[in-house]
Amino acid sequence: MTEQTTVMIVEDDPVSREVVAHLLRRREYQVVETADGREALELLSPEVKIVVAEWMMPNLDGLELCRRLKSPDLAGYRYVIMVTSKAEKEDIVEALEAGADDYIIKPVDHDELLARIRAGERIVQLERALADAWEKAQGEAERDSLTGLYNRRHFDERLAGELRRAERERSRVALLMLDLDHFKHINDTYGHAVGDEVLRHVAQIIAHEVRVGTDVPARYGGEEFAVIAPGTNLLGAESLAERIRTRVAELRVPAGDQLVSVTLSVGVAVFDPRATTRDEPVRALVEAADQRLYQAKHAGRNRVAA
Repeated sequence: MTEQTTVMIVEDDPVSREVVAHLLRRREYQVVETADGREALELLSPEVKIVVAEWMMPNLDGLELCRRLKSPDLAGYRYVIMVTSKAEKEDIVEALEAGADDYIIKPVDHDELLARIRAGERIVQLERALADAWEKAQGEAERDSLTGLYNRRHFDERLAGELRRAERERSRVALLMLDLDHFKHINDTYGHAVGDEVLRHVAQIIAHEVRVGTDVPARYGGEEFAVIAPGTNLLGAESLAERIRTRVAELRVPAGDQLVSVTLSVGVAVFDPRATTRDEPVRALVEAADQRLYQAKHAGRNRVAA
């Protein structure tokens, strides 16, 4: 079923407003009726995609309404059709410069109005498609193509941002650095395709264990992963690291007629603005987590060091 377009009619004359509303409802449009620009802004919702507005109205006229609808402070795109008896060239220019997308001279021909609304629908659909494409491109730009986790660039940006927020709010941020043990042996023995499959499975485990919308799981590089855990103390970070380590140790990835097992080592460090006085907190936190990771490797691998 095709989604119905919602059209807002802004007209102070109740008879004219009802005539247009009836016309649109017969064509299966959703209709919102308002008597002036001020009421239109009060009743505006994300569902309203097309606005048909009279120019001359009390309280807030169509020209000022158009300016506000096209303000960068107002979220969402709306196609605005100005309706007026003003037919001079300078009037049309003034309306278009205020942000109107189209212009109809009274008396309104109903077939013409419907045709212009249909044209507006095409523009709205194109704008939505462009916005979706932009959002998809932005999401892909911050994701690792192999694992689907955040990439190193996004990790660096988020870690700096989370530490700034922690300093403002006097809260902690935990960092986990996770590295697969003997991963080169897996690539050398089973091939890079199996190695890639191992990385994807490990990434899925990490993504499953972290808090969605709060923690930031990332592929740090090669076979190394990282997790930013805002608002997490050392005990909580160790618990998260141990859950991930245990699940990875249980992992078995098919490789022909064999099953490949893998383990990982984890280094954990916590940023606490109440106890940290060092400059460059991002670098200091990463170095601290890396040192713990080295300790875990040195102590025999497949363990958490904090």
